[in-house]
Amino acid sequence: MPKIDVTDEAVIDSQPMDVYKAILNELSGYTHWWLPHIEFKPEGSIDREGAIFDATINPKSRLSVKCSAKITKLVAAKAIELEYFSGDFVGTGTYEFEPKDEKTILRYRFNVKPKKPLMSFLAHFINVGKAHSKVMQQGFKACNSHLTKKKQWG
Repeated sequence: MPKIDVTDEAVIDSQPMDVYKAILNELSGYTHWWLPHIEFKPEGSIDREGAIFDATINPKSRLSVKCSAKITKLVAAKAIELEYFSGDFVGTGTYEFEPKDEKTILRYRFNVKPKKPLMSFLAHFINVGKAHSKVMQQGFKACNSHLTKKKQWG
C-alpha cells in the first residue's frame, strides 16, 4: 500500500492566532472559504481535542475523496493535530502556525495511507501528494484572502 507524506506551506498575511482561528472556523463549518475544493462537516463543537469532522475534497465531483478526522491536539496559535481514522485515507495531519514578522508561515503535513481498495489502486497511477498539495495551496490562498478581507472590514 503506497504511503503519502507531503508537507505544504504558505505565508499568510495575518498573526498566528488569527490563522489558527480561521482554520478552526473552517473545520467547524462556520466559514466556507475553502469551497469548492474542500467541505468540512463537524460532529458538534470542533474547538476541543477529541472533536470529529468529515472532510470532502472536491465535494461537487463524482470523484470526491472523503475522510473522517479527529482532533488529537490543539495548541492555540501553534498547532492542530489530526488523526484520519475513516474514509479514503488513514493517518495523520498537522497544521503548524509559525510567526514571521507580522505574518504566519502556515504548514500542513499530510501523512496517510489509502484505506479503500480503489484508492489504493489509483494511488499507484495518480500522484496523490501532488493533487493534495494543489488543494492545500488553493486553501492557503483562500485563507489569506479571507483574513485580508476580514482586516479591511474590521
